[in-house]
Amino acid sequence: MTHNISQRTLDALLRRSPSLFFTHLFPKIDTVRDFECSWHLHAISQHLLEMYHGTCLRLIVNAPPRSLKTSLANTYFIPWLLGQDPTTKVMVVTYGDDLSSTLAKATKKVFLHREYKRIFPHTVLENDNMQATRLRTSQGGHVIFTSLHGVMTGLGADWIILDDPLQAAHMRSETRQDDVIQVFKQSISTRLNTPKDGKILLVQQRISPNDLCGALTDVPAHPWKVLCLPARFDEPAQFYLGFSKWKDVAAGDLLTPARMPEAFLNEKKAEMGDAAYYAQYLQKPLHESDCPIDFKKIKHISREEFDEISLAPTIYQSWDTALSDKPSADYSAVTTWAKFEDGRYVLLDAARYRVTSEKLQSIIVQKALAHSARFVCIEKANHAADLIRMVAPEMPDGCIVRSVPTGGTSKMQRLEAQLHKINTGKVFFLSDEPNLELVNNELRQFPNGRYDDLVDSFSQALAQMGTGSGVPVWHIS
Repeated sequence: MTHNISQRTLDALLRRSPSLFFTHLFPKIDTVRDFECSWHLHAISQHLLEMYHGTCLRLIVNAPPRSLKTSLANTYFIPWLLGQDPTTKVMVVTYGDDLSSTLAKATKKVFLHREYKRIFPHTVLENDNMQATRLRTSQGGHVIFTSLHGVMTGLGADWIILDDPLQAAHMRSETRQDDVIQVFKQSISTRLNTPKDGKILLVQQRISPNDLCGALTDVPAHPWKVLCLPARFDEPAQFYLGFSKWKDVAAGDLLTPARMPEAFLNEKKAEMGDAAYYAQYLQKPLHESDCPIDFKKIKHISREEFDEISLAPTIYQSWDTALSDKPSADYSAVTTWAKFEDGRYVLLDAARYRVTSEKLQSIIVQKALAHSARFVCIEKANHAADLIRMVAPEMPDGCIVRSVPTGGTSKMQRLEAQLHKINTGKVFFLSDEPNLELVNNELRQFPNGRYDDLVDSFSQALAQMGTGSGVPVWHIS
């Protein structure tokens, strides 16, 4: 970043971007060697800039532990913010006094660093020896660090930053979660000096469906903008990084493969358990209590073990279709299965698409070819009749399209009808296939999750594999 530009030009760039400011100072202050700023920090930075410019007043940043979200959005952003305007007043709220004190000391180190004083020469702390949780500039700005139940009466701020207001250890404590929500609503949110244009930033890893993030966003037309950065993405997304640069991610991409590779995530999942892992690392807290599946009954098989099975499988693909590419539309979802004569059903792959009918038609044929599918089962919805007619003649020889009616039953009823196959140990997941996290995630959140298209595909596949003589049938009535 420093090659072939003058110190003056560099400092001007650092004043423009919180993430460039962070990238420049973080290795020097925190003595980090070979530091490379991941793209997601630039994405966070752009959202912080939206707040700074007033186009966003309420922002939530969800990201995994140790992803540097606190360092950027708190410890370094605050000095950058007061560097822009040393009269700014900021309040930082955390779950406890110890964390508040730690953050305050780290933030003060940035203010006092010689490079900071060069970049922002007009922002000066009033007294370098004052207590660490009360930082004041000579121009009247301040940063107050406090805890959830710390003293707030009489305090006001232009910015309120909540950083991990609830400890992960309390993920199953409804009392603690309700306490955080009530303190925020009744106390913290009232501390803005100018409620109309004051800014509130919540930085947290997800803890549970009922954490503060969940409570704030589980309201129609809520004012919060949410930047969700899971350790592994389960759907495509695009992020603006500033300076006319964008980052596109695909389903299955890792947030920081160097810091949190696939092997690390698998270890954390085994170590923490599904509920904590899905919340803290994938930012997808589970509503497991309402799901009828006993996930301990689902077995797992490695690719090597699967390849060693002597029986020849029959490949099924199950589609739940939607014919729109609008961002708000449902997904078209497919699961690919291997059915063995001994009664085992192995889930091999899963995918979701938000595309038009014409594009979906091509994808269905391509997926069948890729997996040498014997049966392609498509839910018989009103919108899918023409799709099924168009797809069937394009299938490779030996591949049969089945039009599957729902029989007027609900999604829950269709899933419950297949539970006996799970409970008797017949259902297997290919353990080293990352796309299956999509199915696992939807199943665990069903029926309360945002999406359930793969759940329908899952239920339909088990139903189709467990019925009939295996003689292919395709008809549309």
